[in-house]
Amino acid sequence: MLGAQRLMGRKRRLDRHERVMVTELDSDGIGLAEADGFKLRVRGALPGEQVSVRVLRRRRKQLEGQAEVLWQPHVDRVPPPCPWTARCGACVLQHLAPASQRDLKRAHLAALLAAEGVVGPARWLPDVTGPVTGYRHKARLGVRCVPGRGALIGFREPASSRVADVDACRILAPAVGEHLADLKRLIGSLDTAAAVPQLEMACGDDDAAIVLRHLEPLSATDRERLLQHAAKSGWQLYLQPGGPETVHRLWPEHGSEYLHYGLPEFDLRFAFHPLDFIQINPAVNRRMVSLAVDLLSPRTTDRVLDLFCGIGNFTLPLASRAAAVTGVEGSAELVLRAQDNAMANAAALGGSSVKFVVADLYAGDFDVRTLPAADLLLLDPPRSGAENIARDIASMAPRRVVYVSCHPATLARDARLFAEGGYMLTTAGILDMFPHTAHVESIAVFEPG
Repeated sequence: MLGAQRLMGRKRRLDRHERVMVTELDSDGIGLAEADGFKLRVRGALPGEQVSVRVLRRRRKQLEGQAEVLWQPHVDRVPPPCPWTARCGACVLQHLAPASQRDLKRAHLAALLAAEGVVGPARWLPDVTGPVTGYRHKARLGVRCVPGRGALIGFREPASSRVADVDACRILAPAVGEHLADLKRLIGSLDTAAAVPQLEMACGDDDAAIVLRHLEPLSATDRERLLQHAAKSGWQLYLQPGGPETVHRLWPEHGSEYLHYGLPEFDLRFAFHPLDFIQINPAVNRRMVSLAVDLLSPRTTDRVLDLFCGIGNFTLPLASRAAAVTGVEGSAELVLRAQDNAMANAAALGGSSVKFVVADLYAGDFDVRTLPAADLLLLDPPRSGAENIARDIASMAPRRVVYVSCHPATLARDARLFAEGGYMLTTAGILDMFPHTAHVESIAVFEPG
């Protein structure tokens, strides 16, 4: 037997279920084991490992705990890149080599497809990858003011709603992630520090913004401290005293309120507000968009429909290849942003027709027959998937469908519905949008069969 390896720095009395064998990972990336009739979820453990566990909490017949001592390691176990991995609950797979993380995610998607009775895919694409640290350009972070310790900023602790105490974050874009300690000191110095529950960060290719949520009015002194920090850091600083409609910029006072990212392959540049939905991993987004356009393979005479189009992330690249593209989005504000992006990129789009439509694709009375006719269809829905579209795919009759998914369970469900409508899953692949987490982003192609 291999010598035990202590995985946590602090010595604590181990629970009586100190030795368990982990059999698999659940969909959250947590190890699963059993001990004396209890189901045990073990953070920091991998399939096939024998570990000693400190139990953190109990829920009925299920225990949740943290691996503290490793007796039998997985062959692909690696040292976590983040020194705060034990106290932060955001990145549950840092101890597994990135290629093996993707293998697990691909296997998870394949299992869900099989459980839905979906045949295929005939072809698995090579994984779409990018940096495994410093990749996250958008995030919401918790803030907590602790007497005697100042402000804490970060994601949540494991199996807890408490904010993790970290001084930096290895997965956030370095423009913000390397400066959390500065932000902690800034917020801790505010008169209203206890009334700041969260902040949102967003980074473009060359700029960054912070949106500070505050539950009480800021004093003049607080506003001055925030202004001085923003000017020094160069970050755009927004305040949010109430709902999303109350967000307003404090610094700078003049100039565009948008951040920007580019898709150089298509000679496109997108403007977005810090609270807009965008793909959080710019490197993977660039490769994903290129792959989606290649898989859809539009002809210069094709009409394309892009559903859940957001600010036009797929719409405009498709418009540079097809005759006409219509983007459909439920948010009127995002449609306005998409229209502005189309106008700003008119030279790159040539003579293609591009238009955007506001429509709630989840409305109970939504009828796909109200959508424009299209030769090709691209979908990039939220986690709830695109059940309405999948059920009526036969009436839409596109030549090909490319589906970008952020939730494998709803993709598998929709793949079954596509099959029932005569569209077979031919190709699928993993997009490594969220390294070190259990989140599975994927892409799939459906064609009549």
